[in-house]
Amino acid sequence: MKSRYYIEGLIAVFLFGITPIFIKEVSANAVTIGLVRLVIGASFLFFIAGNKNLKRLTKKDWKALVLIGIVFGAHWITYFMSVKLATPSMAILSVSSFGLHMIYLNWIINKKKPSVYDIIAVFIALFGIYLIVPAFDLSNNLTTGILVGLVSAAFFAILPFIQQRNQHLDSMTRAFGQYSFALIIFLPMSLESNWDLNQQDWVYLTILGTVCTVGAHTLWLRASTVLPPTNTSLIFYLGTPIAMITSYFFLNESMSSSKMIGAGLIISANIFGVLMRKRKRISHLK
Repeated sequence: MKSRYYIEGLIAVFLFGITPIFIKEVSANAVTIGLVRLVIGASFLFFIAGNKNLKRLTKKDWKALVLIGIVFGAHWITYFMSVKLATPSMAILSVSSFGLHMIYLNWIINKKKPSVYDIIAVFIALFGIYLIVPAFDLSNNLTTGILVGLVSAAFFAILPFIQQRNQHLDSMTRAFGQYSFALIIFLPMSLESNWDLNQQDWVYLTILGTVCTVGAHTLWLRASTVLPPTNTSLIFYLGTPIAMITSYFFLNESMSSSKMIGAGLIISANIFGVLMRKRKRISHLK
């Protein structure tokens, strides 16, 4: 039965991997992209979650959904900005560092101190980031985009901790809250949105709203709810090479040796950290 969720997780990650290409290619800015995707996602999931289910929610539940939405919205706006400033592969690579953010967040939230292996993983990833950043100059869009992507990763890393505390709510209800209340972040910036779009832009936005939002995130929510966190983390990291390959072939993005090595180090550091935490949990159970 779980094999079905592994397949759903892999499909979701593939869609995550190609999503930055559409974000980069559409002429709409980050605010416009977010507004369209969130409205489509929230509208679709309203019918899935069902009006009856939403009426059963307590005041505490609604507060939790608002928090989920705000954190998700902060993750999205910074992610879209990262894609626009940098490149699709560099943006998703930066966000893939979320596993490293979870190390210190776990220390702060759950009072679990990082192990030696965690610290080693952080230093490996930092060296990888050093290799892919062309110059530590904020006037360089690629550098700024990577830094914004790292901020986006931090928000993305906070989400699982909030989700875990609200597992009593079904995944579709949480997804509805995630999209609906993320609009709290985007609506105040709606004056910055641009709607002077051509037909191709609207095709890309439709794909982003349906396939890459409703499809990818719904599948990911289902998979990440059922599968062990270690497995979902490892599956997620496949999105980076997918983004790099598709960017190379479809956007003619250059892949220098330092960028490839840096990407490999960041992915390896995350996988190393996940596997060591899994090994530690297994040893405690024996």
